[in-house]
Formats: sequence, C-alpha cells, structure tokens
Amino acid sequence: MEIRRIHDGEGDAVGHLWDRMCREVPDSGPLTERGRRNLSRMLDVSAWHRDAFCLVACDGDIVGFVNGWMDVEDGLLPGRAGRIDSLYVVPSSRGKGISSALAVAAIEWLRERDAHTIRYLSCAGAEDDHQFWRSLGFEPDMVCLSSYLG
Repeated sequence: MEIRRIHDGEGDAVGHLWDRMCREVPDSGPLTERGRRNLSRMLDVSAWHRDAFCLVACDGDIVGFVNGWMDVEDGLLPGRAGRIDSLYVVPSSRGKGISSALAVAAIEWLRERDAHTIRYLSCAGAEDDHQFWRSLGFEPDMVCLSSYLG
C-alpha cells in the first residue's frame, strides 16, 4: 500500500470516490455531474498547490484519499492552521489500517508546513468518527451550531 500525493490527472478517480463517500453518508446523496467535474478539477489542483493537498492510498488502484489545506484562519491563534476536510476508504479496503495511514500522512503533511493547530470537523452524532480522530490525538474543542433557511 502506497500513500502519496495525488498526481495531476487523477482528480476524476478521486472524484468518483468522493461521490461514493457522499452516497454512504446519511442525508447526503450523489454529486451532480457538474459538481463532480468541479470537484475533480479542485483535486487535480491539489497535485501542485502550495497550501492544499490530497493524499491517496494506492493498491494498484486508488482505494482511499484524504484532503485538506493550510490557512491562517482568522489570525487570532498563533501560527498557521491546518484543516483535514475529508477522509474516505472504499468498503472493500477497510479494516486494513488505511484510514489511519492516510490520517497520519495528512497530519505529517500539515506539520511539515508548520501547522500549529490542525482541525477536522465532524458531524455531531458521528461517535465512531470522533473516536477515530481522538485515537490520533485530536480532542473536542469547539461546538458548531447551524441554522438552515427554509
């Protein structure tokens, strides 16, 4: 199993995995064709972008990914902040440590670029997700409340 930065031109393959991820999440669904095309372009840019990344797990095919970026946020905390946005591994490759390897690689990528704080935002009721990130040294420190129009 190889963990590496996405190569330019692999955005479509990872975009397909992102679509699969969306279909597995409650209250989500498939990406629109336009949305998947735009997402694939964004992922391709992650191959060379200074502050954004997408790391992939390859076992012949791409079987998982993690993506995120560096940011200064609001400038109130010292240093730069890192954000891990999404992490996904195909069901047939789960239970082999790939999620952990991707998460650790993302943390290392951000730390190498002097991230002082690294954040991963998760849904409130996703206890398995919370436990996974806690096992990697993350701790809850924020509450996000949302109001939806309509």
